[in-house]
Amino acid sequence: MKYRSEESFEIQLIEQLTQGDSQWSFRKDLNNEQKLWDNFFEKLEQNNVPELDGHPLTSQEKQQIKNQLNFTSYYSAAQWLVGENGIAKVEVRREDASLGTIRLSVIWRDNIAGGKSSYEVVRQVQRDKKMRLDRDRRFDVTLLINGLPMIQIELKNRQHAFMDAFRQIKKYDREGMFRGIFSSLQMFVVSNITETKYIAAAREDKLNETFLTKWVDENNTPIVDLTSFAREVLSIPRAHQMVMQYSVLDNERKALILMRPYQIHAIEAVQEASKKGQSGHIWHTTGSGKTLTSYKVARNLLTIPSIDKTVFVVDRRDLDQQTTSSFMSYAANDVIDIDETVVCQI
Repeated sequence: MKYRSEESFEIQLIEQLTQGDSQWSFRKDLNNEQKLWDNFFEKLEQNNVPELDGHPLTSQEKQQIKNQLNFTSYYSAAQWLVGENGIAKVEVRREDASLGTIRLSVIWRDNIAGGKSSYEVVRQVQRDKKMRLDRDRRFDVTLLINGLPMIQIELKNRQHAFMDAFRQIKKYDREGMFRGIFSSLQMFVVSNITETKYIAAAREDKLNETFLTKWVDENNTPIVDLTSFAREVLSIPRAHQMVMQYSVLDNERKALILMRPYQIHAIEAVQEASKKGQSGHIWHTTGSGKTLTSYKVARNLLTIPSIDKTVFVVDRRDLDQQTTSSFMSYAANDVIDIDETVVCQI
């Protein structure tokens, strides 16, 4: 049996992501890290014209920004992405001292498919040859938001197991490939075309295959082939939501968490019901992440202008302590406050 090459599947995936009214655009010209940085700074200056006030960034100022965006971990990148009121920014001390210090907006958490959010696809980006590896390293497909890599997709053809792509991700991280501009990554996708899964970005020694997640639709039907997965998860607005809105930072474990599909469907169902003034319930099994789901439900309800507080009720003291501890850990890098609990006799 003759198998199609990985390259052909990369091209097919990119064609799918960029066809029709998609927000994704393919940037064939962005094939190394320096070009990615140049593209990033072009977008940064376009989105901060008033702040720059006719004074483009100098090479020294760009280096300041590069240093800020060279994150030590994906968790620290996620902390930065939380931003100020949902806007991730960088600070620049102008080389001309008379211009002072300015803060430039990079990514807007809630500005999905808006005028300031851009979505680009690149493939086969070559890493710096100075790393002196046994061979050149080229990444399969990378998804950029406002010029920064957010989602890394590694593909194998049907002759290989999807776990080979997962092991490739771990190898790249172990070799230090996901540094520099790639240190902003928040999500890994691995696929052998017929089986596709995603996982929150983590360093190689903490990248546990147990957390590889397959997508399911609202009816709990698995979406496993790459074409269907790309349609359901990698389209806009879903891809933006995955890395910006359906991620949670666990301050206690210093880990980035990407929500599972049934959690996302539950959150969105609650949001829709609340807009209509309807009530309802969510039923999840033991160990399915109900506490995390409830936190995100409560958190997202606060984005509705008419709601300024949500109340979480539990029926046991031990559950109260457990939930409060988890909520505090999740909220440590969020923009909401968790009030102390109150015991009521019923």
